[in-house]
Amino acid sequence: MSITNEKEITFDEADRQDIQDPHHEGQVITLYFTNHFVIRILVDRGTSVNIVLLDSSKRMNIPESKIVRRSSVLIGFSGETKHIVGEIKLPIYIEGGRPWIHEMKVVPSTYHQCVKMPTSWGTVKITGDQQESKECYKTSMKSSTIPR
Repeated sequence: MSITNEKEITFDEADRQDIQDPHHEGQVITLYFTNHFVIRILVDRGTSVNIVLLDSSKRMNIPESKIVRRSSVLIGFSGETKHIVGEIKLPIYIEGGRPWIHEMKVVPSTYHQCVKMPTSWGTVKITGDQQESKECYKTSMKSSTIPR
């Protein structure tokens, strides 16, 4: 993570430092919330939900009583369906202890493998983990192959 005094959010070639090209991965970052570092968080501008696996919430000692029960089905890109347990709001923190939520005008760039957001002290940049992105992509491709 880095902080600049810039008021406008822009991306340039300096943001691509250490990026391995060519790449077509999504963007994966690590964030700290509910006293745990959570790795492999997919930053996906195309979905309308953020998913935390029930197993992950249990490992983070989040009581199930915090989950607002809702019966709903999510449909994946390949047509698979998953039933959700419910919804939960979790505080997410970046370094410095500030809550990180979508209302803070976060701007992701998969090309630059980072996200930026305006704060009262400047623009914060959170760099993605390209190697984790590659691993997630490989894993998703393995699970989506259809045996013949």
